[in-house]
Amino acid sequence: MREGQLGQWWVGVRQPASVVMQPPKAAGDDWQLLATAQAGEGGFDMLFARHKDYVYRLAWGFTGDHALADDVTQEVFLRLVKTKRWQPKALFRTWLYKIVLNTSRELRRRHRRETDALPSDYDERRGAEPEDGKHDHEVAKALKNLPERQREVVVLRFYEELSTKETARIMGCREGTVKTHLHRALVALRDVLTAAVD
Repeated sequence: MREGQLGQWWVGVRQPASVVMQPPKAAGDDWQLLATAQAGEGGFDMLFARHKDYVYRLAWGFTGDHALADDVTQEVFLRLVKTKRWQPKALFRTWLYKIVLNTSRELRRRHRRETDALPSDYDERRGAEPEDGKHDHEVAKALKNLPERQREVVVLRFYEELSTKETARIMGCREGTVKTHLHRALVALRDVLTAAVD
């Protein structure tokens, strides 16, 4: 299974109609909006409206769970207003990637601990898809079951169409590590992807 086929499939995965497929163009005043919001002088509503769908879509890719993606989205914006760790020299979108990634990791691990005592098919029953979404459900399930770092690489490389270099910078690892995770993820997904593309 070539990488290009994964990218083609990913664009077709069913998602809420309100979620845009392309990331918003980070306006030059995003940092100013954040400063205004943190000062309690407004700005939050505009910042939220501009990035909420994008944050949700990215969170859904990292977690594979719509309810958890909602929680991540809410938590990300709470953290945005409270954080003092600004990186105004960086692109706002790159900085936002890192916050969504770290928040998704944290909430997913917390969710996993809280659901350890639930029936083994709890997630499947809770996230059951109609028959016409069976392929999407199976592939989303396969992605969700990938090791955390492999899933993150797949999302950033294909879902967000970032380069290997950009992915490595956001994940805080070497480019070679990104390539290794990506190769292992593609091998693990090959059978499911073949069925979905056919």
